Amino acid sequence: MKTFKRLISMICVLSMLLVQVVTAEEITSINIAEQSPSSWAVWDVQMAYTYGLGTSETYINYTNDIVGSQFLAIEKSFEERFGIDYESKLKLEAVLTRGEIIEGLYNIIKLSVNSNDNNSAIKYFADNALINGRAAGNYGLDEICTNEEMLVFAKRAFDHIVYTLGQDAKGCFWKVSDADNTVYLLGSIHVSDNSLYPLSKDILSAFAESQALVVEANILEQKPEEIQYAQQLMFYQGEDTIDKHISKQTYDKYVEFMDSVGIPAETYNKIKPWAATLTVQNLQLASAEISGNMGIDVYFMALASGRLPIIEIEGTKYQYDMFNSFSAELQESQLLGVLATDTNSEESTVESVEVVKAMLNFWKSGDAHSLEGILFAVEPKNDLEKEFNKKLWDDRNENMAKSVIKMLKEDSENDYFLIVGAGHMLNHNGIVELLREAGYTVEQVK
Repeated sequence: MKTFKRLISMICVLSMLLVQVVTAEEITSINIAEQSPSSWAVWDVQMAYTYGLGTSETYINYTNDIVGSQFLAIEKSFEERFGIDYESKLKLEAVLTRGEIIEGLYNIIKLSVNSNDNNSAIKYFADNALINGRAAGNYGLDEICTNEEMLVFAKRAFDHIVYTLGQDAKGCFWKVSDADNTVYLLGSIHVSDNSLYPLSKDILSAFAESQALVVEANILEQKPEEIQYAQQLMFYQGEDTIDKHISKQTYDKYVEFMDSVGIPAETYNKIKPWAATLTVQNLQLASAEISGNMGIDVYFMALASGRLPIIEIEGTKYQYDMFNSFSAELQESQLLGVLATDTNSEESTVESVEVVKAMLNFWKSGDAHSLEGILFAVEPKNDLEKEFNKKLWDDRNENMAKSVIKMLKEDSENDYFLIVGAGHMLNHNGIVELLREAGYTVEQVK
């Protein structure tokens, strides 16, 4: 069981390369309806959607007036998230003003944080920067509230409650500096659910202070030739199929799983074992609404897009080549691991999800030690485990640490915000320890 959990967790932390191609448009915009939010509201609306506020019907007709029944869906989301019981007095069919929305959210905030605040709703919102001031303090409280305005206010109220309760995600976060500049080191989990947000203000402030974002691979800006290269590497050509490269035992379990999720045989038979491992893992996690679309890397790449340069420390081609370089024995071992050797596909999925959720909980609390315990509890014993560690950890950790040192040695005051899989930061040969061995002081930010 320990070996199985270790394999699952390693793949989850490192599998930034999703089998499906993720585009910048899919991440940075909401395409639930033909209409999109106004440019000033896009990011807050996207995060409200990420937080799970409202229902799918909430994310349409952004400039329409809000009625009580639509706001009720938002209220229910707050009740479920923060364990409160709020009795709204709004009429379901009544068109709501900005003031009524703010009043409703103010009452929700007070219940959620157990506050005895007796100020007016607008004063509370203004004092806590939950509303932007207009000329001479005119907040337009009597104006009819639009859907997108309501979502922006709701997102800000949600953030305020989370930060007040100390429920923001602390992450695996360090900083290392020299005389000229600082490199912030954020160990990421490449897949997530909406519980990972909002992130701590320390993390967001460090990002805001940085002049560049550094990632393993910029998956939001993959070139057509990179996508074509990946497809060629992931799939067998001609008459070749996966059953010719793995045992019947592994293949039967693979077929059982793929059939259970409705993937056609003509597709899954052409996938190479290493890509099949990632495919199975992503499908298992998707059943629990955990995906790469909500991963920390993608969040910051979307935030940096058009604002900061995004620097690749490896690139997608490097990573695909690395996975493809795994020996045939290692590839089958990984695939069998995610399928589980003694359980059916449904139980295997539950096991995968439980491991990932445990990792997310440790990440949210900033408990790097416990996360390291999941990833590195078992020392590599056989040749396959040693091959896995060398290619996935050792070689890449060394290269990443060298890149950080190069950034620190620059004759400039540029600060860098670096995000790589959390496993690369941890353990005795992770980036943090390699930098310390090189003479740098590395401080964990919690």
